[in-house]
Order: sequence, then structure tokens, then C-alpha cells
Amino acid sequence: MKTNNKRFLVHNLTDGIEAHPDLMMLAEARRFVRDFAGRFAVQGYYLTASRERISPEDVSLEVVDAGAGPAFAEQFGLPSLYGGGHNE
Repeated sequence: MKTNNKRFLVHNLTDGIEAHPDLMMLAEARRFVRDFAGRFAVQGYYLTASRERISPEDVSLEVVDAGAGPAFAEQFGLPSLYGGGHNE
């Protein structure tokens, strides 16, 4: 049985930052994206980096293959360790 050891990051495109600090397996990253809005259910909004209150469902998240190359990293000014290009 072949084991896939690829790791992924979740990038918050709304704020231009990492949404989670750790590398994750694809299933973990997808679960993080799926559950993201629920983390803000009590307060009812997401506060952007520019201090704008928006619906958590409006936050744009992208799952990025951490080993796919530097193009994604260069686009967002991230260290090359966080290269990628796998969108979810």
C-alpha cells in the first residue's frame, strides 16, 4: 500500500496570510477549510487584517501543496518553503 506523505498549507487569500501555521495532510487541510466558518459562530463575524467585519463564509481559503514549487510563494511573498499550487 502506497502512503502519500504530501503536506499542505491553508492560505487565507482574504488577508494574504497563512490560515494555519502547520503543514497538514490533505484530509486535515480540507477539514480545516470545511470547519473554518464554524469557529466564528459565537461572535458571528470574521475580523479581517484591515479590521473589517465580514461573514466567516466570505473568507477565501486555499489549500496549497507545500512541495509543489516556488510560484505560489512568490505570488504572496512567502518563503519558498511554502510554495504550492493545489487549490481546493
